[in-house]
Amino acid sequence: MTAASLDELFAENHSLPSVPKVVRDLIEVLSNDNATLSQVARKIDVDQVLTAKMLRLANSPFYGVRRKISTMEEAIRMLGLSAIRTLVISSNLTGTFKKVPHVDLPGFWRHSLRVASAARHLAAESRAVDPNLAFTVGSMHAIGHLIMCIVMPEEMGPLNASCPIDTVKRLGAEEQALGYHFGDVSARLASRWNFSDEFVTALGGFARPLSVQPFDPLSGIVHLAVWRVAVDRQEDPEGPGWPGEVVDALGLSREKLQQMPTPAELAADLELMIA
Repeated sequence: MTAASLDELFAENHSLPSVPKVVRDLIEVLSNDNATLSQVARKIDVDQVLTAKMLRLANSPFYGVRRKISTMEEAIRMLGLSAIRTLVISSNLTGTFKKVPHVDLPGFWRHSLRVASAARHLAAESRAVDPNLAFTVGSMHAIGHLIMCIVMPEEMGPLNASCPIDTVKRLGAEEQALGYHFGDVSARLASRWNFSDEFVTALGGFARPLSVQPFDPLSGIVHLAVWRVAVDRQEDPEGPGWPGEVVDALGLSREKLQQMPTPAELAADLELMIA
């Protein structure tokens, strides 16, 4: 088939996923400043697989809990509402796509969680963006890649082989071949799922954050996170180009990026979410 246009990717004849109900419900509950732990716990308890993952994470050595956590309310009290929000969204996104042509899904989600964790760290360093929002956007930044592989596997297979998703050249390669990139597709999907405007703007803008006017710090943070993960992954000794203008726009420094933990270290506690 001929490569699909951005509009054709979302044609009704394609079986594309819907946002998981537990994610919609949880976002709604957590938007209420008066939400109680028990209300959040009840929303999560309806999903047995998610509940098991959350309890497994809460009892993992990473958190060093001395007594067994046996209920969601206990887990939420220990981990905190903001952490639960990011973990629920990330966990459910990994379960939304069961099988995608030419994609190693565990590897894809590992990459996404590393970008998300790097984004959260950089957001905290810059103080320009809410770290939990940065994490959530980072976890979804490449979800458009899965849509593209589902709809046009013949075109995406060779591209995945020659220029993997976690390389710095991937976005440009897609634009050259298709006229758009996976961030554009991620933004379109987020819009269909009724995520906020700032969410959609960041997904569509992270590839070239300086082109978003006025400058969008969230786009810049995700851009740097993607770049930082690519630095660890790529084999060229010279490394991907230094994103100095974006770093300056966010009020960060070369030293902060050089001294930050590796994305793999930052995401270590989330490996259970894709196990």
